[in-house]
Amino acid sequence: MDLIELSQKLLRASKSTDSVTSLLNQLEGITLAELDLYLDNDDKKKAFWINIYNAYAIIYLKPDPEVILHPLNRKIFFTKKRIQISECIFSLNDIEHEILRKSKIWWSKGYLNKWFVKPCFKQLRVDLFDSRIHFALNCGGMGCPPIRFYKSETIDEQLEIATQAFLFSEVEKNTAKNRIKISKLFNWYIGDFGGKNGVISFLKKYNMIAPSENPTIVYSNYNWEPWIK
Repeated sequence: MDLIELSQKLLRASKSTDSVTSLLNQLEGITLAELDLYLDNDDKKKAFWINIYNAYAIIYLKPDPEVILHPLNRKIFFTKKRIQISECIFSLNDIEHEILRKSKIWWSKGYLNKWFVKPCFKQLRVDLFDSRIHFALNCGGMGCPPIRFYKSETIDEQLEIATQAFLFSEVEKNTAKNRIKISKLFNWYIGDFGGKNGVISFLKKYNMIAPSENPTIVYSNYNWEPWIK
């Protein structure tokens, strides 16, 4: 079974009016050993879990897209464990923070890792954290990155494109005031980028600011208005 293709099919079905039941049943029926054997490198893990996250976010948003507008409802939406894959049950937060962020504590802005990690998560998570995943996961709000179908063979190139596209659409530079406005996503996960200096270096790497510049960072308000209507 090609798990990357299965994750793509689920994402495609979630965006349409097609039934996702048979695909969800296939994911539930996979053994943990099969899952671990197939997802044997980080490229496969990132492609699979990004597709899975985005698909389930859509599936659970469709009945009530405005659930993400209220902070308390939004917290429940992301922390509720209802994603059955193999013997493991995940929340959206588990997929993001345990698997793709390698067991980082979600409220620590990327500065703290969990000491105790459930065996299921430890077995399936990435070996090396890649900060570009933040520009691939779609949480359902207008401020989230757009949804794409990820493939393990081209995941590096795809994440580069996703990062560049997100920065191009979100970054606002004010040269006169030596100020740059960026998505609040950077503030939420600032530790993932190496702190403030790391964010500046990241922006320089993607040509958002010149190598000699050191602007003041301002974070824009995050738009939680759901794109699903």
